Amino acid sequence: MKAVEAEKSRISKNIKYLLEVKQISRRQASIDLGYKYTTFCDWVNGNSLPSYSVLERLGEYFNVEPWEFYEDISGTKRRARVLAAYASAFADAKLLNMNILDSVEDAQLKSLLQSGFKFRHKTLEEYEGVNIKLSSSSADDKTDISTELSVRDNQLFISNGDVSFPVPLNKVIQIMDIMQAVLDENS
Repeated sequence: MKAVEAEKSRISKNIKYLLEVKQISRRQASIDLGYKYTTFCDWVNGNSLPSYSVLERLGEYFNVEPWEFYEDISGTKRRARVLAAYASAFADAKLLNMNILDSVEDAQLKSLLQSGFKFRHKTLEEYEGVNIKLSSSSADDKTDISTELSVRDNQLFISNGDVSFPVPLNKVIQIMDIMQAVLDENS
């Protein structure tokens, strides 16, 4: 009996979430789907469990798979909404701002690159004063290797501890080539 109640609760939460995302009232959804308002409200309130054929119809309406009603849709759909917002905002140019790199996972990044998205690169002036720290610990966690990349005076610098030196332009080009090969391989 507890399993049925848990299913009712989860499906109820998911329908409420999808109504909110789609910005549709219960009444409008019941009209659009051809169900009695009271029946639809029973599903939304978790008072009754819709059949799988109803979930198929709800899935078509909300653009989700029927089995997703048995999972937490809000968590999986939240990231999808973020990506969809970026996709729709930049669909014509397919250019993304570098700032999204902190908010997407590698798999999502691969998906964007495979879809033809590119990144709007920052100018050298925008990177002025920015430090990128790359660090790694050894297997025994006794040694911490840390390298920092920074831009000063329109030049790329690598720092390792107290030593900082400019990277020659030909090495910057080689690094860019390696990085492009890594991106190509992963997209």
